[in-house]
Amino acid sequence: MSHAQNDDRAAAILWRRASGLLAYDEAISELADADCAAAIAAAISERVRLRADLVQRALDAESDEPISVMCRVAGFQMNSYSALLRMRRRANRGAKSAPAHSLTFFSALSRTSAERQLPRLAVDLDRRDSRAR
Repeated sequence: MSHAQNDDRAAAILWRRASGLLAYDEAISELADADCAAAIAAAISERVRLRADLVQRALDAESDEPISVMCRVAGFQMNSYSALLRMRRRANRGAKSAPAHSLTFFSALSRTSAERQLPRLAVDLDRRDSRAR
């Protein structure tokens, strides 16, 4: 799918969400199934109050842990998180760990625990960008 088609698909999904035709989790699942990573990063960043570029780095990371924590803080349900994992695997992200392990980690992670971990993850992701420059 071209970048323009991807943007159009994301806009259509987000319009349906804004119109009340889709629940948040359904919208995230559809965005993930359409490989709309930028729109997902924006949605997560809004919910977790982090810059979208940090969320995008978590989406692109080899480990599933950073995005798992962010998804838990953002209030994802198992279906939307699973769709996000599928999107990451299609992009060869997180492929070194079994999806079952990531799903178990996410399922066992409480929102409170994830909220405590989020500031450390944000600092780590920001440091990675600083070293890359």
